[in-house]
Order: sequence, then C-alpha cells, then structure tokens
Amino acid sequence: MNALLLNPFPAGLDSTQTALTANGSVQLFGSAVATGEPINWAALIDGLGYNEVNFAGNGVHGQNTAQTTGFAVSAGIATVTAANNFSTAQRVTFQGNAGTLSALFNGLTVTVLTASASQFTFATALTGTTTTGDVGLAYSGRQVFLPVPGNGATLLSTVTALSASGTTLTVTAANTYLPGAQVQVNVATGTLGPKLAGVNLTVLNSTSTAFTAVMPSALTGTTGTGTASGINPPQPYSVKFWSALNSGYTYQYSMTTGCLFVDQVPAAATLTTALPQSALAAAAYPAGVLNDVILYEAKFAKG
Repeated sequence: MNALLLNPFPAGLDSTQTALTANGSVQLFGSAVATGEPINWAALIDGLGYNEVNFAGNGVHGQNTAQTTGFAVSAGIATVTAANNFSTAQRVTFQGNAGTLSALFNGLTVTVLTASASQFTFATALTGTTTTGDVGLAYSGRQVFLPVPGNGATLLSTVTALSASGTTLTVTAANTYLPGAQVQVNVATGTLGPKLAGVNLTVLNSTSTAFTAVMPSALTGTTGTGTASGINPPQPYSVKFWSALNSGYTYQYSMTTGCLFVDQVPAAATLTTALPQSALAAAAYPAGVLNDVILYEAKFAKG
C-alpha cells in the first residue's frame, strides 16, 4: 500500500505552457509486493510525509501525516500508536491498514480527542481485536486533482471470471488498465456479475490478465463473465523517485505497469559479475523503506 503526497508549498505544482510538474513524496506501508507498488496519479494528498522536514527546515514528522503502528479500542475510545504532530479537534483520515481492527477505519475521517508525540485518540462505535505491528497512514491533507487532460481512449476487455475476498474484487480479464483507472464491469452472468452493471470501479492494481478494485460493500456473490470498459488516469511523460535519506534502496517507476519498484542489492550468495539490483520480494517492508523519505518529480503534458 502507499499514499502519494503532494508538497503543499512552495514547489508542489509548477506549471508552464506545455507541462505541469508535480513534486512530493510517496509513503510506503503494509506489505511489499514483488510485482511493484501501484501508483495512482489521480489520488494525490496535500501534505508532507510523517518523517519529512518542511521547506523552512521545521519539524521531523512532516505536515499532518502519521505512520500508524497499532490500534486499540476501549469504552468507545480508540487509541492509535503513531509518532505524530496532530492536535485536538483535528480531522484525520486512515488509509492502508490491514489488521482485524485497524482495517475497519480505512477511509473513515475522525476527530482527534487527545494527542501526544507517540499516540492520539478519537471516539468510535467500532469494536474489534487490538492490532499491533500493523503499519498504515493517518493524514489530514485534502485530495488534489491534477489539472491535466484526462481524455484517454476507452479501453475494452472481456471478463472471464470474478472473485471477491474481503474488500477486494478481482476481475480476470486481459487488459491494459493502470492504477487509478475508472472501469465499469458490464457482466451478464453469475452471482455477482449482474449486480456490478453500471458500478464505477477504481483499479487498485493490474496485470496483463487481471485487475483488482475495492469490492462495493453492498454487493454479494463471487462469479460472473461479460465485458468491461475503462479509461486510464493521466500518466507522467517523465518521472523519477529517489531516497532523500540515502537509505541504500533505489526506487524505479515502470510506465508500462504504473508501479514503483523498491530495488536492493541481491543477497551475497547470489552475487555474480554485473548482476543487476533486484526488486524487493513480497514480504513486509524493512525499516529502511518504511522510515525513508521517498521523493518524486513527475511531469505531465498539458496539451
């Protein structure tokens, strides 16, 4: 999982007659994926990362974001373990948590009751098992929509299968969708397919043979076949990611898949002459990545 942040000032957006340049950082959390971390350029959040220093040289926890590492609820009060600079009455939203309890708060915006340097609290009617070691993000920035043309071609695909697991819908279909694509699945058969007709889905991740989206909570069923149509979000014509902390990891973006890869030196036992770096395997991100400041500069065509 990730959150794509846009530097709020002074160099977040730089516009010329032909190009729009976006500057900011990406926060990685949750589990690493060997196939790359999907980057959705249509879902930017205004703010600095929890471990960034602002443009004036102030702070170590950035602007209004925090990395969450634990949740607990008692007597209607949720306590979130997170190094933060939140304040009482501030509104924050959760993203990317996967624990039994913490996942219940993804997408919810709450009001901070109390806050210290290491945790904050809010009122909730939700209950569940205490979650520890579950890394996600809390943020109070607004969503930013890049003012670049979104007139991409409509991409068609044939759906051969549907499956639902928890909050994730997997659509089996040969496709070229990128993260953030807006797709409608017009499925005529199956227990789930007909219920998806006319529902707008946002692609989370995709391969050449399938894509995933958030499962609409009101729908049930698991099967279906039919067709799908969608439009990809605008993509940068030039983009780079880099570590601001010299973490030892390098970050490479694939314009073909819309994914960011975390590269590292292969294990010593596999080293041979001129062996290239390898993408981080599908396991929890190491501390060097979770605590890194990963900056980006992306340029979009305006014409």
